[in-house]
Amino acid sequence: SLMDQSLQTPEQQAWLHKFLGFDFKIEYKPGKDNQAADALSRMFMLACNDSDSNNHYSVREGLLYWQGRLVIPLEEELVQRILQEYHSSPIGGHAGVTRTMARLKTQFYWPKMQDHVKDFVQKCLICQQAKASHTLPAGLLQPLPIPQQVWEDIAMDFITGLPSYGGLTVIMVVIDRLTKYAHFIPLKADYTSKSVAEVFMNQIVKLHGIPKSIVSDRDKVFTSSFWQNLFKLQGTTLAMSSAYHPQTDGQSEILNKCLEMYLRCFTYENPKSWVKALPWAEFWYNTAFHTSIGMTPFKALYGRDPPTLIRHTNNNQEAPDIADQLATRDQLLVKLKINLQ
Repeated sequence: SLMDQSLQTPEQQAWLHKFLGFDFKIEYKPGKDNQAADALSRMFMLACNDSDSNNHYSVREGLLYWQGRLVIPLEEELVQRILQEYHSSPIGGHAGVTRTMARLKTQFYWPKMQDHVKDFVQKCLICQQAKASHTLPAGLLQPLPIPQQVWEDIAMDFITGLPSYGGLTVIMVVIDRLTKYAHFIPLKADYTSKSVAEVFMNQIVKLHGIPKSIVSDRDKVFTSSFWQNLFKLQGTTLAMSSAYHPQTDGQSEILNKCLEMYLRCFTYENPKSWVKALPWAEFWYNTAFHTSIGMTPFKALYGRDPPTLIRHTNNNQEAPDIADQLATRDQLLVKLKINLQ
């Protein structure tokens, strides 16, 4: 009988302790007569073979994916390592909950991911020390017309007063007003309209061509006759914010705050190293999710998600046809303009 059996494990002893409180009799029943047990044993196989229950899951190279995202087991150490990489690294940029979550969702899935991200970001000590509270700008916003094509309408600004690194103390910020894609270019403190124009041609025009319009503040560079005449010859319209109304150039102002926050987070121990962090800052910003356009600037510009630095498996899917790429690109531009309205 059961009472005469030798119990080898604590689990068996625990179950026996539970059974002792009941009046029961153990009888053997052949499998052919035990229909309920057979039905229960088949439930797992039926679930595996049911296309409706597992159509979102796939297995590649021994790894489980849900809707193309790697499923992560709920192991505290593993989850913390992933959060550390996607929030606290130069790629994560110490972003907030929304951007950190958006970056993670492109690669991973695990239950209650949103709660884990929120808890991790709120407890981040560097974020608490380096980030400042933001308030809405005073006065009414003055929105500009939505651009029709990428890099036709841009905004420019300067971040000054940075610690000197080889004479570099200024960052020239250039942003495409449609896709929000940006470039950060270090300059020396004695920059002039001529030197800025040369850098602009070498770093921006060679990649994106001459813009149709440039929105800026009233910096001495943008108000100089050299700058005005140069772009007048190119057919570029120069639009400058009104005095005491910087909201006109709000996009570059918001970008400046994001960039300054990033540099504070990663150079607080050595502020003069901001130049070395600048390329990573540009990569982070352009691959971070933007709520105003509903996607990353990288995807808005190139029509695809940004590449990840760590690939989980080889993608054996064939490249889409050129016609499909162009059609997808056109649809993306339409969606982009709708999101900006």
